Amino acid sequence: MRIEISILLSVVATFTFAQRWEVIDHPNNRKKAIVVDSVTISDFVYTEVSELSENKAYVSQGELYAYIDAAGMELTPYIFAEANNFSNGFAIVGDSFSKSILNEKMQFVVPFEFQEVRLPKHGLVVVQSSSGTWGAYDTKGVLKLPLIYDFPPNILNLETIIVCKNGLYGVVNDCNESRYNCGYQFIDPNGLGYQSGTYLRLF
Repeated sequence: MRIEISILLSVVATFTFAQRWEVIDHPNNRKKAIVVDSVTISDFVYTEVSELSENKAYVSQGELYAYIDAAGMELTPYIFAEANNFSNGFAIVGDSFSKSILNEKMQFVVPFEFQEVRLPKHGLVVVQSSSGTWGAYDTKGVLKLPLIYDFPPNILNLETIIVCKNGLYGVVNDCNESRYNCGYQFIDPNGLGYQSGTYLRLF
């Protein structure tokens, strides 16, 4: 009974302290304002306001985006041509030429120089260079897989990452140590490799 009451109080507290985030349009122009719990926390200054995600939102006052917190305080300057909601502590951002990832401290996780970036999977951020090759960093900004692969590495776990180089597939770990050399015509996520007309169980 005590456990049930504790759970109920926890649920009630969650709903009690949850903020209600609303975006309202100006009646005479396209500008937007933000209302939190029936209190207007901004003037009609925004041209775009995202939903609140992980207590952060991206906003624009023109063509560039910035991030604000749930109280409307700016967390970044207006420097991004592309912004996305935070997911599990990270958000993909970009300018007209390159992309990177922000962490919760509003720091770039990887250099702001990549053609494509992916949100972290098993702690690794898959990136594509301007020349089209792929590699991966960890969430501390350390290069783990060099930018030498034809396609995005398929990260099954930190010990099993399927990669393709020069049209042939192999398996490496998160330190780029080879488990199976790139000599297979195909390796599927279930561990079946195809080489010289033969299917082989790799993992």
